[in-house]
This record gives sequence, structure tokens and C-alpha cells, in this order.
Amino acid sequence: GQTSSQETKPGNGILAVEDLIARARQANPGLLAAKAEWLAARKAVWIESALPDPMGEYDLMGEMRETRTGPEKNRFMISQEIPFPLKLYEKGKIAAREAEAAFLRYQALERDLTAKLTGLHAELYFADASLAVIAEVSGLLKKFESVAESRYSNLSGSQRDVAKAQSEVSMSLEKTYMLKQRRESIAAMVNALLDQDPMTEIPAAQRPEKPEPRRSLVELVNLAVKHRQEIKEMEALAAKSAHARRLARLAYVPDLNAGFEYTRVGAGSTMEPPDMDGKDSWMFPLKINLPIWQNRIIPEIRRAGNELAASRARVLEAKNTAFYEVKDAYYRFDAASKVAGLYKTAVIPQAQLALAADQAGYESAKTGFLDLLDSERVFLNAKLSEIQFFTEAVKAYADLVRATGLDLEDFESPNKEEAHASSKD
Repeated sequence: GQTSSQETKPGNGILAVEDLIARARQANPGLLAAKAEWLAARKAVWIESALPDPMGEYDLMGEMRETRTGPEKNRFMISQEIPFPLKLYEKGKIAAREAEAAFLRYQALERDLTAKLTGLHAELYFADASLAVIAEVSGLLKKFESVAESRYSNLSGSQRDVAKAQSEVSMSLEKTYMLKQRRESIAAMVNALLDQDPMTEIPAAQRPEKPEPRRSLVELVNLAVKHRQEIKEMEALAAKSAHARRLARLAYVPDLNAGFEYTRVGAGSTMEPPDMDGKDSWMFPLKINLPIWQNRIIPEIRRAGNELAASRARVLEAKNTAFYEVKDAYYRFDAASKVAGLYKTAVIPQAQLALAADQAGYESAKTGFLDLLDSERVFLNAKLSEIQFFTEAVKAYADLVRATGLDLEDFESPNKEEAHASSKD
């Protein structure tokens, strides 16, 4: 379904990341499909552990058929195949582990979506904040251009200074166009993830809160072992393979087929003496299968064993991938947050002071215009770099949360996470 742009806007017209995530959990088609697949897999537990349908047979004879028991008129028979109980148990366990894996895939997709939307929201903030900085600096450049034109008209400056100022304004327009194009691409992706009309307008992004992890790298790795959905999914599939191997070994155990047969016999027969008059008869036939074809059973057991070995190897692969992603996101966040802090506390204030000094010097004819432009570029790049590294820190933090397999609120509240884990146990 298509929705209006109002669905992504909070009351003040600023887009918060929580609004994006809440909307995606309700409307994202991929997430809804994964949830439906999980719910469908849950029903398979009942299907796989149920008995097969009974078989019924009814013979209606046009003419009486003489048998040793007398003239048979019709016959009714019903039978039920009864697999060895452990076979049904193992089939139910296989389906249960598959349903568990489907649920974990649904959870993994939900957390992937959360991390992706957090990153897209940060990208929106980067575009919006960068456009604001460029607009601020463009205002300064226009002032510089006016001063340069005034000095040129008074013969105290050169036409070159005016041309340089105009060129710098044009270059800022180039950055503006590229940022607007980038923002439109991000907005299109957000609309796709929210299942909205592609022309829906996405409002300005709220500045994300500064992320602050409260755990060490070792603690984060341990969290990934306990909570990462991909690891738990592979463990569920390995358990499924173990049940499948046990089921394959049970192929040596025969199954039972129990039935009931009733034969209706007609009145006395002229073909038999009076003491051989037929009577209605019934019986309970029992059958068992004979599992003697080793060319089917042995390969099935070996195949199940190979699949179990593959599942256990995938568990190790999932753990190694999780460990790498935790470590990679942790150090990306650490570096980006430190660099962003350096720009904010040192580089930007120093660049701002240098720009103010060069601006005052140029207006008083004590500083050249190229020095002024150089200070302007340093100030602009410092402001844009601070926004960029802050954005990278937010994205890396979202990746770090995703790598542990936790929700954001559980990740940021250790006590809540421990209570959540104990409630599951």
C-alpha cells in the first residue's frame, strides 16, 4: 500500500529514526513475507507429526459370490497406517526446528531493516546538515564577493578577486546539486522500504543522538554468541539435521498397518449343506512393512550424516562472520567518533578563528583574497568532515548493534538485556 507523506512525519515536521523503524515494522513487504513464512512453518509441526489418513474399501457385488463361508453380498474394510511413534516424534522435531529457524530469519530481517533505516536516516541527516553548512558558507562568499567588488570599484582590489569569489560560489552550487541528488536517492530508498508512494516527500532528518557504547569489545562478542540470529538459526538447522539423522536410522524399524474388515454374507446357500450356511464375518488384519532394501536405507543415513556435518560447519561460519562484524563495526565506530570529536572540539573552532581573522584582515586590506578563500575552504571542509564522520559513527553504531543481534533498547540497557535473556530462558 501507498501512503501519504504525513505517515513519516512527527508532529514538528522533523523526521526521527524511531518513526521510520516503527513504520517499517508494519509495512515493509519483505518483513511481512518473512513473518508469514514463519507462521506457516509453525503449522508444519502439526502436519508432520500427524498420522496418515486411514484407507477405506467397500465392495458392492452385483451378484452373490459363493465362498466357503457362504454367499458374500458385500464387504467393508478400513485400515490405518501407524508409523513407529519415534518416527512421528522426530518428524515433529524436524518441523519445529525449521519453524524456529524461520522465526530467527524473520528476526534477522527485522534487525537488518532497523540497521539499514538507521543508516539511511543518518545519510539524510548528512545531506540536510551539509546543505545547511554550504548555505551558510555561500552567504559568507557572497559577502566576500561584495567586498571584492567594492574594493575593485575603489581601485584598491583586483578583478581577479571578484572572479575568484564568483568561482567559489559556483563550486558551492555544484556541491549543493550533488547533495540534493544524493538526498533524493536516499528518500527513494526510504519510500521503497516503507512501501510508500515513490513521490512521497521525506522531511528533514532529526540529528541523531550521539551514540555511546557501554560495553567492551569482549562483552560485545559474547553478546553476539548469545543473541545473533544467524548463529541461532544455524544452530536450529543443525538440530534439525540431528533429528533427520535419527529419523533415517529409524528406517530399520518396521511400521504397523492395522485394519478392520467386515463381510456381509447372504442367507443359506444351495451349494453347501445346511450346516455350512454362511454367517457375517469380521476380522482385524495387521500388517507390517519389511525394511530390507539396504540400498535405500544406508545412503539415506549417510546423507543425513553429511547434512549434519554441513550444518555444524555453518554454525562455525556464522560465528566467525559475527565476530568479524562486531570487531569491524566496533573499530569503525571508535575511529569515526574520535575523528568527529576532534573536528568539533579543535579543527572547526580553529578554522573559524582563522576565517574570522582573514576576513577582518581582507576588509582592512591587510590580508590577500587568496588567504581568505583558503580559510573559507578549510572552514567548509572542517564543518562537512565533522558531519560526515559523525554520520559514519552513527552508521557504525547501528552496524554494531546489528552484529550483536540485540534491539537498540536492549543494547543500550545492560540490565534490561539481562532480564530479557532470563525471561526467555
